[in-house]
Amino acid sequence: MGRYYIWFVVIVTGLAGLPRVLLARRFAELQLAKLKEKSTVTRTRMMSLVFLIGTVMFSGLYFTPWGHQAWLVIGVIFSLLSAIEFFFESQVPSFDTLVFQKRLLGILYLGLSVGSFFTLSRV
Repeated sequence: MGRYYIWFVVIVTGLAGLPRVLLARRFAELQLAKLKEKSTVTRTRMMSLVFLIGTVMFSGLYFTPWGHQAWLVIGVIFSLLSAIEFFFESQVPSFDTLVFQKRLLGILYLGLSVGSFFTLSRV
């Protein structure tokens, strides 16, 4: 199961990271337009909480009999990156800040994708 999850993370984070790095300004424009609505800000904060709960769940699984496996660590990092992204998007809705966040998180997502790919050989 861990191998399939790692492949999932490699693909999803690669697909999430590339556009954030290459099209950061466009992503920031779209996100800023969405954040002008009050319901979007609330939904973004809730998604941050959902991903944070996912982080706690993966962290808890690490200490079970199935723990100490690479896919659980990758799951914690992936969930934490997603929670951070949603949280900061809802907190600082200025254009320049969103462009910086998109580029930074794009680089982090791509780093997670590459790192996850290299851990596949150890799983």
